[in-house]
Amino acid sequence: MRTEQGPSKATALHVSAGGPTDAAFTLLLIHPMGADLTFWSRCREFFEEHHCCIAVDLRGAGASPASSRPVSIEAHADDLAEFVDRAGLRNVVPVGCAVGAMVAAALAGRHPASIRALVLCNPGFKTQPAARDMLAMRAATARKGGMPAVLPGAVDSAFVDCPRDVAYEAYFRRFANQDPVAYALQIEAMLDADTEPFLGKITCPTLIVAGGKDPLLPVEHARAIKERLAEARLVEIPDGAHFIPYQRPEEFSALVGDFLQKARHARSSSAPGTDSRIR
Repeated sequence: MRTEQGPSKATALHVSAGGPTDAAFTLLLIHPMGADLTFWSRCREFFEEHHCCIAVDLRGAGASPASSRPVSIEAHADDLAEFVDRAGLRNVVPVGCAVGAMVAAALAGRHPASIRALVLCNPGFKTQPAARDMLAMRAATARKGGMPAVLPGAVDSAFVDCPRDVAYEAYFRRFANQDPVAYALQIEAMLDADTEPFLGKITCPTLIVAGGKDPLLPVEHARAIKERLAEARLVEIPDGAHFIPYQRPEEFSALVGDFLQKARHARSSSAPGTDSRIR
């Protein structure tokens, strides 16, 4: 059974939890820019058979508190670290997509104590100059003309060669209905985003998944991240687009499940007798 928890003094963020509470790991699901925690709904159908899952609305998105200024990946990571600490979570596995993956990397690098593994899908390494210019223009367009002014391009660039099916329509509808100023602030926070300062501090096992048809964060970003991590596996999906967890939930969930099974066995072997349950 899933539970919803709105913003409060205890959490500050809106979250949705489900799955077995005595699982070996807690998956902390971090959505991309312009999305909210419903991004993970299809993956959760698979994840929650075996894992405790907490999907979160980042500050300024979904039902979490609004922000009057851009929120950096570092600030998002600190928000999540505070949530993890207040909730008393252990053996946390941040799972992020796109900008959410950048936040996940910042969390694992800045606050490693409770992090046991890491999953980065369609990750960004750092915002490149050409991407910065494009993003700045998109933010200005959204501020001036609202969400219709950035559509359908802002969505279609994330769904290259993907079917225009029920999942696409649902994402498009939710994206179009968000506040354009809040969306512009999310974009502006990413203009100078850079994960490199955190990567050398990440020591936990990491799974990286990249799409060959992702024009927004091409596989070169994932390869650059892998080169800087101590223990990482990179899976490239040649026909994967920008939102692999949303567009290919069963395939992505299987990759994550296999990765976590190996991570759990490795942890059990290196620390016999350790209680790995979530507390």
